[in-house]
Amino acid sequence: MIIVSLFTPTLQFSNDLADVMRIFWGNIGLRVNESGGDVTVTHREWTEGSIRFCTMTAEGMYTGRAERSSPLSEDSLLEKRYHKRLIKQTLYDVMKQITGRTPPWGSLTGIRPTRLLYEGMGRGLTIDQAMAETQSRFDVRQDKAELLRQIVTVQQEIAAPKMDEVDLYVGIPFCVSRCAYCSFLSGEVGKGKQLPPYVEALEKEIAATLQLIQEKGLKPRAFYMGGGTPTSLSAKLLDQVLSAAQPFIDQAREVTIEAGRPDTIDEDKLLVIRDHGATRISVNPQTMHDETLDRIGRRHTTAQTEAAYALARKIGFHHINMDLIAGLPGENIHMFLRTLAWSREMAPESLTVHTLSIKRSSLLHLWEAQLPDGQMVETMVEAGRQEAARRGMRPYYLYRQKYMAGNLENVGYALPGHECVYNIDMMEETGHVLAAGAGAISKRVDPRVGRIERAPNVSEISQYMDRVEEMIGRKRGLWQDAWN
Repeated sequence: MIIVSLFTPTLQFSNDLADVMRIFWGNIGLRVNESGGDVTVTHREWTEGSIRFCTMTAEGMYTGRAERSSPLSEDSLLEKRYHKRLIKQTLYDVMKQITGRTPPWGSLTGIRPTRLLYEGMGRGLTIDQAMAETQSRFDVRQDKAELLRQIVTVQQEIAAPKMDEVDLYVGIPFCVSRCAYCSFLSGEVGKGKQLPPYVEALEKEIAATLQLIQEKGLKPRAFYMGGGTPTSLSAKLLDQVLSAAQPFIDQAREVTIEAGRPDTIDEDKLLVIRDHGATRISVNPQTMHDETLDRIGRRHTTAQTEAAYALARKIGFHHINMDLIAGLPGENIHMFLRTLAWSREMAPESLTVHTLSIKRSSLLHLWEAQLPDGQMVETMVEAGRQEAARRGMRPYYLYRQKYMAGNLENVGYALPGHECVYNIDMMEETGHVLAAGAGAISKRVDPRVGRIERAPNVSEISQYMDRVEEMIGRKRGLWQDAWN
């Protein structure tokens, strides 16, 4: 691990600068305004008239220098954005110079790069002009810029949320075992003692949320039950939760339930899900290789995945999503290609190809020596894109995370007409979300002015159960004021 001494007059942007360095070096040790690192990066800036100038200099293990400038803005919010962008791009220039690498997403470190296209289109550019501007300004590679264009094109076919529409999210933060890559604050089911009281608290929060929706004149748009693993609940408890949400489900244009882990799926649970009106379920193997599944703590087999898909089809589900992960420990491109070919046999209507992200709160650090390198993971991600295209699927949403292998992305693909509305609303932050459950985050959005307010629920499960009335109050607080 490289230790970097970063000297900067803008301490408020030090984490953003660290993110730029991680694009090239992965995990780093950072010392802000302290000497002693393997590399010393010195940031200086000054203004002349209405122009801000910035230089970045690297010394030590690597040496290099770059300079950029940008106009000042009288708008304080725009000025902060332009300031941060200037110093990040100047540092990017240095990093590219001293490493000789050109990352696929250039200098971008944000979660939602599609926003750049929407921003350009909002200024009157065509989608192709916005794509070209993003590619040029941020050094985004041609194929990634084209991916953004395809996604925005598909999203424009789907009606955007109206100001009086809302999505409802219900979180089940339990799993039968913890996956090594997981960074969510979910609990293992164990003997199941927490499940009934959790469901009781959840029913109370859902009822209050539906009352709020009615009081504010909001209309249901999409329902999504995620986790954790919702099917870690028994059929009876699953029925209780869905019954509480039924008034919303009956009016929603889309109802998604993550069945998730194949080892939690049985006929009784799938019948409950079907009978409550689910239009989309997700059954996620991540890989077809049993040795990998065991290594990452999934505790299910390929045979169980195949049986779960067959059962879901028999019961009558016509839209099933499958998640796969590129870059799992011990896997190579040939193994990933076999997983893609195997998934073709089950013919999911949508496919999400994730790039492995090594979060600090996950257990994957134990397997870092067995992780595929960035170039191999990029080959896997490209194979996933090609496979989706062969099946007639189109990319419809994308998001990026920190610490992703190869500085890549997660992409959702779907057959035309099978795009998940909730996923688009969430990734693009274009619609309101009322969320129930431990760790769930409610969100009120005004895309006309870019205004977003959030109300998070506590993540710890026992605290959530004890403080559910407070969580209800937080949601009410989001809508206590009228927005013009």
